[in-house]
Amino acid sequence: MIDADALTVRYRRGGRRRTLVALDGVSFRVRRGDVFGLLGPNGAGKSTALRCVLGLIRPDEGRVAVLGERPLPGAGLFRRVGYVPEEPHYHLYLTVEEAVTFYTGLQGRPPAPAEVAAALDRVGLAEFRDLRLSKCSKGMKQKTGLAAALLHRPELLVLDEPTRGLDPIVVKQLRDLLRELSGQGVTILLSSHVLPEVEAVCNRVAILRAGRLLLEDEVSALRRAEIDRYRVEIRAPDPQALPPIVQVETHRDGLVRGVVARDDLPRLFELAAGSGWEVLHCNVVERSLEDSFFAALEGET
Repeated sequence: MIDADALTVRYRRGGRRRTLVALDGVSFRVRRGDVFGLLGPNGAGKSTALRCVLGLIRPDEGRVAVLGERPLPGAGLFRRVGYVPEEPHYHLYLTVEEAVTFYTGLQGRPPAPAEVAAALDRVGLAEFRDLRLSKCSKGMKQKTGLAAALLHRPELLVLDEPTRGLDPIVVKQLRDLLRELSGQGVTILLSSHVLPEVEAVCNRVAILRAGRLLLEDEVSALRRAEIDRYRVEIRAPDPQALPPIVQVETHRDGLVRGVVARDDLPRLFELAAGSGWEVLHCNVVERSLEDSFFAALEGET
């Protein structure tokens, strides 16, 4: 669906200020059916990468293909693509229904009223169809953009920071909608720095920092179990009495949580049998997407 190869984008500043390299040889692949997340801190190059995919920026070096074509402004391939920017800017005097009708019509085919009604119902805006955008919350404006982007049934949906500034209820609604769309075969590319939301919906991610690609992998691989370490919970009135093989993380009200190496587990249970403390839980340590994200930023492979 998307093939980005060695994308390099430089922003040239005025005066004697040095050139800003927004993307530095970034390559990634989005396969059909993926929910693909571009991750990274602010200024990592996520939005620039999306704009290259959408043909809004021409890279200084490298190439990108979308649906097998070069993404030039106005290209016919964009009839198969939906896009919601990070900060949608609307004609605020329009109602929600008028906005969806107008912006969808820019695709070249004005939607029927029944289609607009179905799209608004799908994103939970049916009861607000006559509300002017000037009166809408950020979440409602985000849903308006989604309704317009989805109305022509795109094969590829591109979202730039879709959950930024949204309340938890709207975030959950958006997450459920993305899962529904993925189940229907829509390929989704999104940028975000909200790791739990990405982990909840994406199957593959690429992590960027300062315009460079740090890694691209399956979320399931990044959440791998670390079978050489176990997280334990121990009831111990005196945490100081625990053996040094327990790497204590927290202790409160007689409960100690920590980590033990796999090779030290037999010794831990042997010591517990003749002591005044008790091992309550013992589980393999699982690395989260957040753990892998920060490990990548710190230079770990």
